[in-house]
Amino acid sequence: MLLVVQLIPLQEIFVQALSSTAYGRAKADVSSFEDWLCRGQRILRQDSVYVWDTQDGLDPGSLTYKLIMTEPVLQGYAQKSQTLFTLLPPTESSQAIDGNQVSSYPVLDDDEESLEIGESFLASSLISQPSSYPQRSDSSTLRMSHLSHEFIADPLPKPTSLDLDEYTMYVRTVDLPKVGVLDGDWAIAWLPSSRNRRIVRLEANDELVGDSGHVKVSPILLHNIDPELRTTPTRLYLQAAPDGIRSRNLPTAKAVTIARVASRLSTNRSYQLLVLQGLKTFFNGKRRLIKQGDLLAVKVDLNQLQYLHAASTGDGSETDTLDIREGQSIYPSNAEQIVYFIVTNVDCDPPSVNDALNPSDVHLGLSAGELGCWVDATVTRVTSTGVEHARVPDASIFLSTLDSDGDATAEAGRGNQRAFLQLAGLSRAALVPEALTFDIPISVLLKGSRGIGKFTTAVQVARRLGMHVFEANCYDFLGENDTKTEGLLRVRFEQATSCSPCVLVMRHLEAFAQTTQPAEPGKDAAIVSVIKEIFQDLYGSWRLTGYPILVFGTTHEPNRVPSSLLSCFKQEIDFEAPGETERLAILRNLLASKQLAPDVSVIDLARQTAAFVAGDLASLIIRTSYAAVTRVMQVVGDGFSSNDIFSAGLSMTNADFEIAMDEARSSYSQNIGAPKIPNVSWDDVGGLADVKADILDTVQLPLEHPELFASNLKKRSGILLYGPPGTGKTLLAKAVATSCSLNFFSVKGPELLNMYIGESEANVRRVFQRARDARPCVIFFDELDSVAPKRGAHGDSGGVMDRIVSQLLAELDGISSSSSSGGDDVFVIGATNRPDLLDPALLRPGRFDRLLYLGVSETDEEQLRILQALTRKFRLDSELDLMQVARECPFNFTGADFYALCADALLKAMSRKAQEIDARIAALNAQPSSSDSSAAQWPSPLTPQYYLGEMATPEEITVVVTAEDFAAALRELVPSVSQAEMTNYAHIRERFSRSVNASNADADGDEDDQVFNINTKGKGKARDDGTSNNESKAEK
Repeated sequence: MLLVVQLIPLQEIFVQALSSTAYGRAKADVSSFEDWLCRGQRILRQDSVYVWDTQDGLDPGSLTYKLIMTEPVLQGYAQKSQTLFTLLPPTESSQAIDGNQVSSYPVLDDDEESLEIGESFLASSLISQPSSYPQRSDSSTLRMSHLSHEFIADPLPKPTSLDLDEYTMYVRTVDLPKVGVLDGDWAIAWLPSSRNRRIVRLEANDELVGDSGHVKVSPILLHNIDPELRTTPTRLYLQAAPDGIRSRNLPTAKAVTIARVASRLSTNRSYQLLVLQGLKTFFNGKRRLIKQGDLLAVKVDLNQLQYLHAASTGDGSETDTLDIREGQSIYPSNAEQIVYFIVTNVDCDPPSVNDALNPSDVHLGLSAGELGCWVDATVTRVTSTGVEHARVPDASIFLSTLDSDGDATAEAGRGNQRAFLQLAGLSRAALVPEALTFDIPISVLLKGSRGIGKFTTAVQVARRLGMHVFEANCYDFLGENDTKTEGLLRVRFEQATSCSPCVLVMRHLEAFAQTTQPAEPGKDAAIVSVIKEIFQDLYGSWRLTGYPILVFGTTHEPNRVPSSLLSCFKQEIDFEAPGETERLAILRNLLASKQLAPDVSVIDLARQTAAFVAGDLASLIIRTSYAAVTRVMQVVGDGFSSNDIFSAGLSMTNADFEIAMDEARSSYSQNIGAPKIPNVSWDDVGGLADVKADILDTVQLPLEHPELFASNLKKRSGILLYGPPGTGKTLLAKAVATSCSLNFFSVKGPELLNMYIGESEANVRRVFQRARDARPCVIFFDELDSVAPKRGAHGDSGGVMDRIVSQLLAELDGISSSSSSGGDDVFVIGATNRPDLLDPALLRPGRFDRLLYLGVSETDEEQLRILQALTRKFRLDSELDLMQVARECPFNFTGADFYALCADALLKAMSRKAQEIDARIAALNAQPSSSDSSAAQWPSPLTPQYYLGEMATPEEITVVVTAEDFAAALRELVPSVSQAEMTNYAHIRERFSRSVNASNADADGDEDDQVFNINTKGKGKARDDGTSNNESKAEK
């Protein structure tokens, strides 16, 4: 069906020349180049190559160009003087795409070039009639094995043709002569370790099969050939079928009996009509090639359940015998599930014969249907009876029963490979036949933060092992009392038992902490006793059916789960936040089907998404998609429909990811923030060169030279910045994180406090855990004195402050001890105005053992650097001398005071510019208006909005800061730190410098004298005789 859409004009196009000739030609004649691209509203597509025919004697093939990026959509048309073109020079890789260098002929590999008819192909033609061969013997068996060829079977990633995939194997063309068949011929497949054989059809598909000696098989057909769900590739043999075998020669079954494979859907009577209808649809109008013991995968649509119940007669009578000739088709939807059936009996006319590899016996087996027979809806009678327990292959992705979100989440769950392999190993051990004898535990506790992929990993393990998944939310078990809760538990476990082999996933185990009836002293809670009893009953079901029921419990708050309940789970697996490499793998899986703009770097995304778990990354991709759609719709306008936009194609740009990243961090930040890499450079920091060097020695050295700390050498990972307020402690910490490409985790001291007992300490643990998840990371504690005061000096109820300090000390010790605890590449920077109020234990070695004082600027040059950093984005007057402004400032100005000075100066400049514009508008309005004058080009009266938008020149609206603006701001500014406070900070600095570094005590005395000399200065600078500039000016 054709869909008529409207072309969307492109706003920006990035064009890359594919040769130096093309680049020089387009650069020399830009106007003609743009006319060529805009000619006749030609459709321009991103990543397409175009040839410019200039008709000036040049070879047309040499003028080739590739559209690297088009905005706002992937295809549209260019408009002269409206579309912005950016011409890029050729690169070494792009020149290889030049049309002159690309051959128009396909290139064959070595195997295809050596394609020839071998002896095996000629020998297969000798297999004609069964009468020409004697009965089965060892020699005949060896002869037939010589005519077969071994292949490695790989599962098909997606269907090629659902009807043909049930009995077709796809091979490379070069492998057809090795088997002795042509494309579309029939062959016999079997395993070296089994006498089970079946008839299959071979089809050549070189695009699908990459390597010679491999075959692509659907997961269902591969399971029917090899019922063992192996972790290693399946090796099978293929041999040509006897001559003359065609699809019409295969027998047709008179009757087939099938049984449902026990699963959550097939054993539920509410879905019985739906399952039967799906089975009718499966056989209706199609011929199915099946064999006794085969597994059938039938898709059912859960959305059709209500329509089936409405169409039923209501008498309750149902039959398991299916008249498949009356089956009606069901429209597909996204709510599709798979129900498996097993063929238990096949009735064919010819009698059965014994299994053999003799050609005559093979021919008889084909006639008898032992190698496969057709099920025709007009002839075959299909009967469904009974329930069987069996492991099933993972066909959910192959049959597309996972929606896009579910598939994305499943791909995202692959990031935590360590937990997946550990859980798969424990689960696989329970499937060993001797597992029941050795009493192998079948319960595992999965712990990790919310959205990290616990349930997804459990589902993947179940699908890998061919087990059904039975999900149970523990919050659904909670009743009004323990009796009702026990009843719900037993019902749910009985349902899981009927679906064995299966994995029962008990989600949110912390829900059982809300039980209403407390346990008696010395006894377990009633619910815990019930769960233990049910776990014992699962062993009895295991002995009865031969298949286990594995129980996986998940929780993101293991501290809330009763300890007696935790003891029921014999194994525990901790899920850690994915590292940068794992996040990169997750993002690549999630973005595999997405269109990315060239300015997007997945590696940078992995670096910026520190502390994001798999669920967060999947949510980030969804947010980015919404941001891309919103951006395009705002740019395109209302003149185009959604069909026009989506038909043109959308790409996710780096700006879309930044918007989604900000939204994600805002939603995750709750009460303790979210780590991210700041955007503060050293240009934003004026002065503080000595402090900068000290911090970089502590932070940058372990990152650049980790080998120095390989011998269990403790790192100095704690830094305490102290000094007057407004001296740039937070700004300095952000600049360090930016320069070292570290995630920055800012935590305010009061944010850790909580009214509930134990939550404040838990907040401290969460802060350090999130920092370890986001490593390399810098934790910045602002106002540290408010959260870590001296213990025992406060009378707060419950001693919450003392517990916070103890928890903080424990976490700091864990960071500095070794990398085994996960504290590697985690640095802690604290900031406080009152270090004398801190608990002394925080200042001991291994914690905040590096104390750096951040004071006010002590020289004119330092103040000048601060002013230059603050005004680097200002438009300054040419006659303004910032050094003169610095000389007018007293030495008790902090960085915050200089910021206020620059902001006030800019505000005064803006006020002056506004007054000038108002005066200009008043002068224009005062001009006499003449009715016959054509000079009246503005409405009367003239408004500021119209003047700024239509009449003002860029020079008129440019704000220029002058020396007068700084002088006026300086007269009104009051320093934030008084002289008395500066004296107090000088004493604090002297005391802590002597206590922390006694070797520098002599030097401290000289520095203190210098500080006190500074503090004696008032407005302006002191002269050598001790009088200030202001006093000398007064004397004059």
